[in-house]
Amino acid sequence: MDAQRKSELAASLNEMGRRFWAGEAEICRQFWGQPRSSEEQAHWLRLQVYKEMYGSGLVGNPGGLIRAFLEELHDQVGNAETKEQRSDFERSLRVLREEYNHFKLFADVLETATGQPVSNESLKGWQLDEDKKLQAIRQRIREQEGAFGELAIMFTEGGGSAFFLVGRDIKGDPVSDEIAQACETVYTDELEHGEHGALDLEHELDSEEEWAKARELITEICQQRLRMRYGMFALPINEARIAEITEGKIEPLPVA
Repeated sequence: MDAQRKSELAASLNEMGRRFWAGEAEICRQFWGQPRSSEEQAHWLRLQVYKEMYGSGLVGNPGGLIRAFLEELHDQVGNAETKEQRSDFERSLRVLREEYNHFKLFADVLETATGQPVSNESLKGWQLDEDKKLQAIRQRIREQEGAFGELAIMFTEGGGSAFFLVGRDIKGDPVSDEIAQACETVYTDELEHGEHGALDLEHELDSEEEWAKARELITEICQQRLRMRYGMFALPINEARIAEITEGKIEPLPVA
């Protein structure tokens, strides 16, 4: 497969992804399009806090992304002997700090909304059913498709930061203002990761069949991401709208 065809397929996949990200943004705007009580905010904040600490979509570690980086750093410390190894170690430190700060920001907002500390024991029970299903889909793809599946998972991780893009603009009360500040920080941190998934696919996929399979896997993950977003905000899951978004009946989320 020549480079031009790969670029065409990558561009098409990127546009499909941005339509799914627009769907996530649409759900967020549906929720935040009217004033919300502190308890309504606390409902989704609990899931977000869970995901920041224990979410394992990108790495597949049951202990979550933060623990995965801690384990990686534990293995790397004392073994960074070249410029490249030292750079890798420093990057892992930086990403760990960012990821823990994201957890801290949303845990702080949750404490503001509820007036209660965020206990680690309670946190473990805050994963919603639709998020469990999303996690199961990712794990099945990871186990069945190997490195190919990892590429599809990486492409979908974060949903194009649509959630944070919308959240950074909400306002009107102290909890909303704190949410907006948290979302602004996370959105800025995530900008650099925006196109990595498509670039990796462009480098690794070499046939029409592989690109078709990638679209199939990514579609399955993204459809469940939409169901997860509906559940996150305690909104009824709109399967008809998910089908429309899958068919492309939505404007793509603009590129940052």
